[in-house]
Amino acid sequence: MKKFTGPLVALFVAVLFAGVAFAADMSAIKNYSADMETTTTQGTFTSKIFYKDTKMRMESKGSMNILRPDKKVMWMVMPEQKSYMEMALDTSKQDIQSKLHDPNVKVDKEFIANEVVDKHPAKKYHMTLTMNGKKEKSGYVWEATDLSNFPVKYESEDKKTSTVWKNIKTGVVTDAVFEVPAGYKKMSMPTMPEGMGGGAPRKKR
Repeated sequence: MKKFTGPLVALFVAVLFAGVAFAADMSAIKNYSADMETTTTQGTFTSKIFYKDTKMRMESKGSMNILRPDKKVMWMVMPEQKSYMEMALDTSKQDIQSKLHDPNVKVDKEFIANEVVDKHPAKKYHMTLTMNGKKEKSGYVWEATDLSNFPVKYESEDKKTSTVWKNIKTGVVTDAVFEVPAGYKKMSMPTMPEGMGGGAPRKKR
Protein backbone atom coordinates (compact mmCIF):
# COMPACT_ATOMS: atom_id res chain seq x y z
CA MET A 1 0.00 0.00 0.00
CA LYS A 2 2.85 2.36 0.74
CA LYS A 3 3.92 2.75 -2.90
CA PHE A 4 0.54 4.26 -3.79
CA THR A 5 0.75 6.99 -1.17
CA GLY A 6 1.72 9.81 -3.55
CA PRO A 7 -0.94 9.15 -6.20
CA LEU A 8 -3.63 8.56 -3.58
CA VAL A 9 -2.85 11.86 -1.86
CA ALA A 10 -3.06 13.64 -5.22
CA LEU A 11 -6.37 11.93 -5.91
CA PHE A 12 -7.89 12.88 -2.57
CA VAL A 13 -6.78 16.51 -3.05
CA ALA A 14 -8.49 16.52 -6.45
CA VAL A 15 -11.71 15.09 -4.99
CA LEU A 16 -11.65 17.61 -2.12
CA PHE A 17 -11.00 20.58 -4.38
CA ALA A 18 -13.58 19.67 -7.00
CA GLY A 19 -16.00 18.57 -4.28
CA VAL A 20 -15.91 21.96 -2.61
CA ALA A 21 -16.59 23.62 -5.97
CA PHE A 22 -19.45 21.22 -6.55
CA ALA A 23 -20.95 21.64 -3.09
CA ALA A 24 -20.98 25.39 -3.62
CA ASP A 25 -23.43 24.93 -6.52
CA MET A 26 -27.11 24.54 -5.65
CA SER A 27 -27.64 22.06 -8.50
CA ALA A 28 -25.05 19.63 -7.16
CA ILE A 29 -25.62 15.99 -8.12
CA LYS A 30 -25.76 13.94 -4.93
CA ASN A 31 -25.64 10.44 -6.40
CA TYR A 32 -23.12 9.44 -9.06
CA SER A 33 -20.31 7.15 -10.15
CA ALA A 34 -17.39 8.03 -12.42
CA ASP A 35 -13.99 6.90 -13.67
CA MET A 36 -11.10 9.17 -12.75
CA GLU A 37 -7.87 9.60 -14.70
CA THR A 38 -5.20 11.29 -12.61
CA THR A 39 -1.85 12.47 -13.94
CA THR A 40 1.03 13.37 -11.60
CA THR A 41 4.81 13.58 -11.87
CA GLN A 42 4.79 9.85 -11.06
CA GLY A 43 2.70 9.02 -14.11
CA THR A 44 -0.97 8.47 -15.00
CA PHE A 45 -3.30 6.11 -13.15
CA THR A 46 -7.01 5.39 -13.13
CA SER A 47 -9.49 4.94 -10.32
CA LYS A 48 -13.23 4.90 -9.76
CA ILE A 49 -15.41 6.95 -7.44
CA PHE A 50 -18.92 6.34 -6.09
CA TYR A 51 -20.74 9.09 -4.24
CA LYS A 52 -24.14 9.32 -2.54
CA ASP A 53 -25.16 12.12 -0.19
CA THR A 54 -22.03 12.36 2.02
CA LYS A 55 -20.79 8.78 1.51
CA MET A 56 -17.87 8.14 -0.82
CA ARG A 57 -16.01 5.09 -2.14
CA MET A 58 -12.78 5.28 -4.12
CA GLU A 59 -11.20 2.28 -5.86
CA SER A 60 -7.61 2.28 -7.12
CA LYS A 61 -5.07 -0.44 -7.97
CA GLY A 62 -6.69 -3.35 -6.12
CA SER A 63 -7.65 -1.40 -3.02
CA MET A 64 -10.51 0.85 -2.01
CA ASN A 65 -11.34 3.44 0.59
CA ILE A 66 -14.86 3.97 1.88
CA LEU A 67 -15.65 7.23 3.67
CA ARG A 68 -18.64 7.12 6.02
CA PRO A 69 -19.12 10.54 7.66
CA ASP A 70 -22.39 9.26 9.15
CA LYS A 71 -20.37 6.70 11.12
CA LYS A 72 -17.30 9.00 11.45
CA VAL A 73 -15.00 6.33 10.00
CA MET A 74 -13.03 5.49 6.88
CA TRP A 75 -12.53 1.86 5.85
CA MET A 76 -9.41 0.87 3.91
CA VAL A 77 -10.43 -2.32 2.14
CA MET A 78 -7.96 -4.86 0.71
CA PRO A 79 -9.86 -7.27 -1.58
CA GLU A 80 -6.89 -9.56 -2.23
CA GLN A 81 -6.52 -10.23 1.50
CA LYS A 82 -10.29 -10.10 2.07
CA SER A 83 -9.63 -7.76 4.98
CA TYR A 84 -10.01 -4.11 5.97
CA MET A 85 -8.75 -1.51 8.44
CA GLU A 86 -10.84 1.14 10.14
CA MET A 87 -9.71 4.69 10.83
CA ALA A 88 -11.65 7.45 12.58
CA LEU A 89 -12.36 10.53 10.46
CA ASP A 90 -10.54 13.58 11.79
CA THR A 91 -12.77 15.32 14.30
CA SER A 92 -10.74 18.54 13.92
CA LYS A 93 -12.48 19.07 10.55
CA GLN A 94 -9.48 18.21 8.42
CA ASP A 95 -11.14 15.33 6.60
CA ILE A 96 -12.61 15.71 3.11
CA GLN A 97 -16.28 15.46 3.96
CA SER A 98 -16.10 17.99 6.79
CA LYS A 99 -14.46 20.57 4.56
CA LEU A 100 -17.17 20.21 1.92
CA HIS A 101 -19.73 21.73 4.28
CA ASP A 102 -17.58 23.76 6.68
CA PRO A 103 -19.05 27.30 6.98
CA ASN A 104 -15.53 28.63 7.60
CA VAL A 105 -14.43 27.53 4.12
CA LYS A 106 -14.72 30.32 1.55
CA VAL A 107 -14.71 29.51 -2.16
CA ASP A 108 -13.60 32.15 -4.67
CA LYS A 109 -14.02 31.35 -8.38
CA GLU A 110 -12.76 33.42 -11.30
CA PHE A 111 -14.07 32.54 -14.76
CA ILE A 112 -11.33 32.01 -17.36
CA ALA A 113 -12.77 30.45 -20.52
CA ASN A 114 -15.27 28.12 -22.17
CA GLU A 115 -13.63 24.81 -23.13
CA VAL A 116 -14.52 21.18 -23.89
CA VAL A 117 -13.47 18.35 -21.55
CA ASP A 118 -14.07 14.74 -22.59
CA LYS A 119 -16.82 15.92 -24.99
CA HIS A 120 -18.54 18.01 -22.29
CA PRO A 121 -18.90 21.79 -22.79
CA ALA A 122 -17.35 23.29 -19.67
CA LYS A 123 -16.49 26.55 -17.97
CA LYS A 124 -12.93 26.83 -16.67
CA TYR A 125 -12.41 28.62 -13.35
CA HIS A 126 -9.45 29.52 -11.18
CA MET A 127 -10.55 28.61 -7.67
CA THR A 128 -9.17 29.51 -4.25
CA LEU A 129 -10.14 27.92 -0.93
CA THR A 130 -9.80 30.03 2.20
CA MET A 131 -10.34 28.54 5.65
CA ASN A 132 -10.64 30.75 8.73
CA GLY A 133 -9.13 33.61 6.76
CA LYS A 134 -6.12 31.58 5.62
CA LYS A 135 -5.57 30.51 2.01
CA GLU A 136 -5.55 26.70 1.93
CA LYS A 137 -5.43 25.71 -1.73
CA SER A 138 -5.78 27.10 -5.23
CA GLY A 139 -6.06 25.53 -8.65
CA TYR A 140 -8.30 25.14 -11.69
CA VAL A 141 -11.71 23.48 -12.07
CA TRP A 142 -13.73 22.78 -15.22
CA GLU A 143 -17.52 22.55 -14.66
CA ALA A 144 -19.64 20.78 -17.30
CA THR A 145 -22.63 22.91 -18.27
CA ASP A 146 -24.50 19.86 -19.61
CA LEU A 147 -24.14 18.07 -16.24
CA SER A 148 -25.50 20.67 -13.81
CA ASN A 149 -22.02 22.24 -13.47
CA PHE A 150 -20.46 18.95 -12.39
CA PRO A 151 -16.65 19.39 -12.07
CA VAL A 152 -15.19 17.20 -14.84
CA LYS A 153 -11.56 18.28 -14.48
CA TYR A 154 -9.19 19.54 -11.79
CA GLU A 155 -5.66 20.89 -12.23
CA SER A 156 -3.32 21.99 -9.45
CA GLU A 157 -1.95 25.53 -9.34
CA ASP A 158 1.50 24.36 -10.45
CA LYS A 159 -0.11 22.24 -13.20
CA LYS A 160 1.78 19.13 -12.05
CA THR A 161 -1.39 17.25 -11.07
CA SER A 162 -4.65 16.88 -12.97
CA THR A 163 -7.72 14.67 -12.73
CA VAL A 164 -10.44 14.14 -15.34
CA TRP A 165 -13.82 12.61 -14.44
CA LYS A 166 -15.10 10.29 -17.19
CA ASN A 167 -18.08 7.96 -17.80
CA ILE A 168 -20.17 9.92 -15.31
CA LYS A 169 -23.43 8.19 -14.36
CA THR A 170 -25.97 9.82 -12.08
CA GLY A 171 -28.60 8.32 -9.79
CA VAL A 172 -27.18 4.79 -10.00
CA VAL A 173 -25.38 4.27 -6.67
CA THR A 174 -27.01 2.15 -3.92
CA ASP A 175 -26.23 2.19 -0.18
CA ALA A 176 -24.70 -1.31 -0.40
CA VAL A 177 -21.72 0.17 -2.29
CA PHE A 178 -20.58 1.88 0.91
CA GLU A 179 -20.42 -1.25 3.06
CA VAL A 180 -17.44 -3.55 3.68
CA PRO A 181 -18.05 -6.81 1.75
CA ALA A 182 -19.42 -9.66 3.84
CA GLY A 183 -16.81 -12.08 5.21
CA TYR A 184 -13.92 -9.57 5.27
CA LYS A 185 -11.75 -9.64 8.42
CA LYS A 186 -11.01 -6.49 10.35
CA MET A 187 -7.29 -5.77 10.80
CA SER A 188 -5.80 -3.48 13.42
CA MET A 189 -4.03 -0.35 12.24
CA PRO A 190 -0.21 -0.67 12.22
CA THR A 191 1.55 0.66 15.30
CA MET A 192 4.04 3.37 14.36
CA PRO A 193 6.77 4.40 16.83
CA GLU A 194 7.07 8.16 17.29
CA GLY A 195 8.91 9.73 14.37
CA MET A 196 8.68 6.58 12.25
CA GLY A 197 6.28 5.21 9.62
CA GLY A 198 5.66 1.92 7.92
CA GLY A 199 5.00 -1.42 9.51
CA ALA A 200 2.62 -4.16 8.48
CA PRO A 201 -0.96 -4.42 9.71
CA ARG A 202 -1.58 -6.95 12.43
CA LYS A 203 -4.56 -9.27 12.42
CA LYS A 204 -7.02 -8.64 15.20
CA ARG A 205 -7.32 -11.61 17.56
